[in-house]
Amino acid sequence: MIALDGYNWGTLTEWGIWQDFADIFEDGYDIVKSLSSKPLMIGEIGCTEFGGDKAAWINNMFSILQSRFERIKAIIWFDVDKECDWRICSSNSALNAFRSKAQEFFTKYSD
Repeated sequence: MIALDGYNWGTLTEWGIWQDFADIFEDGYDIVKSLSSKPLMIGEIGCTEFGGDKAAWINNMFSILQSRFERIKAIIWFDVDKECDWRICSSNSALNAFRSKAQEFFTKYSD
């Protein structure tokens, strides 16, 4: 497998903006896809609660994975409270979105 990593820092920093999943991964995904036919994974991913709706971000991530990032077969969430609370459980809405969509996605779209 080949891995990518990326974070939605939101407005956590003075220069930060809210980015969706495609904003973060699109360019890197296209480059890696052109270099190899190996399956891809997200080796580290995280999203802050600052500057947007983390639960909606997670829902969008799983929706766009199946339509645009079909070679991504695994995701490792950076589940740490560090510069901000990156954890999936930083809010009940984020946790519920991840539980619901992850189970649905990996059951339906796994090989």
